[in-house]
This record gives sequence, structure tokens and C-alpha cells, in this order.
Amino acid sequence: MTFGRELNATDDRKNFVDGGTGLPVIDGKHIQPFCADPLRARYRVPVQVANRLAGARGSHHRTRLAYRDVASPTNRLTLIAAIVPAGVMTTHTLFCAKEPLEEELQLFLCGMLNSFVANYLVRLQVGTHVTASLMSRLPVPTVSRESAAFRTIVSSVEILRSSPCDTAVHARLQACAAELYGLNREQFAHVLETFPLVSTAERQAALSAFYDIVS
Repeated sequence: MTFGRELNATDDRKNFVDGGTGLPVIDGKHIQPFCADPLRARYRVPVQVANRLAGARGSHHRTRLAYRDVASPTNRLTLIAAIVPAGVMTTHTLFCAKEPLEEELQLFLCGMLNSFVANYLVRLQVGTHVTASLMSRLPVPTVSRESAAFRTIVSSVEILRSSPCDTAVHARLQACAAELYGLNREQFAHVLETFPLVSTAERQAALSAFYDIVS
């Protein structure tokens, strides 16, 4: 996959409208793991202007996977990905998938990118930005769509998009992702230890769910 920017908050600001009608314009602060919140957007872009800036077939006409560009290896999480709905524009602090993907594939990738394991791998290389080049090197397990693991990741993300505080579902997703990455118990425990700003309860829930899977 390749990721890229859509609008630039500085260069395209003259096209933004403070309130009113049009397509919401969101940036990195409008997403959290799994979900975007365009209702919090301050600025909007008239539809005809959006079509001119992004093209009549621009990505704003479809849902797409996006991740937050600005990050740090010392943050609570470093790689934060979400599904951006159609009818929304994004600025340069969000990188969006350039290729149109089927919904289930986007949900699967959203789940894997929000995993502790993917975050751990990104932290080994990141500075202050999660660059498109870094993402192009990030490994993601390949799995059959008919597999139980694929179905688990997809269904978990569907729930977490509307209920991000569902700790049981989140733990199940993290455990499944760790298994897909081929980790054993000791390795996953080590990965979790590198996230000191994540609550002990959340990390322990993920580890317990992993033990249930591999036992």
C-alpha cells in the first residue's frame, strides 16, 4: 500500500470555511485508534471546491484508511490509524491510502496498524513523523479472508469504531494480531512492557487474551 497527503492546511487554507455547509476538513487530532470524528471539524470545504482540489474522482468520495503523521516513540501510542468516511477531506497531518480497497481489507489493516506489535516495529525507526517511506517498509501478516483470525480482526474493528472503550474486544484484537505476527508469550510480554503509558490493566488484558489463544 501507499499513503499520501490530501490537502495542506497552509496552502489550501484560503478554501476553508469556518462552519457552514460543505465537506468537513479533519486532521490528526480528529482521529483516535480505529475511528475518525468529523463532527469536531472546525473547517469545511464547499463540495465544488473539494472536487476541484482533489479531482472529481478524488479519495474524498470513498472511505479510506488513514494514519496520524506526527508522532513520537515516547507517546502512549506511536502509530494511530482510523477509517475516514466518504464526504470528508483531510489535511497534511493525516496520510491516507491512495489505493481504493474493499471495506473488509481496510478494516483488517486498520486493526493490524493499531496493534501493539505494529506500534513496536514503528517505534524502532520513527523520529517525529511516521513517514510514508517508513510505512512502506512496515510488515503486515498476510492471511486468508476465510480464516478465523481475519474475521476476528475485522469484527473487532467494526465494534471498536463505535465503542473504542470496549476493553475485551480490544484485548482480543491485540492478542490475535500478536499471534499473526508470530510472537510467543515472552516476546509479546516484552512488546507490552515497552508501552509504559498504556495502563497496566489494558496490557494485562491483552496478554491474558493472548495466553487464551496460544494455550
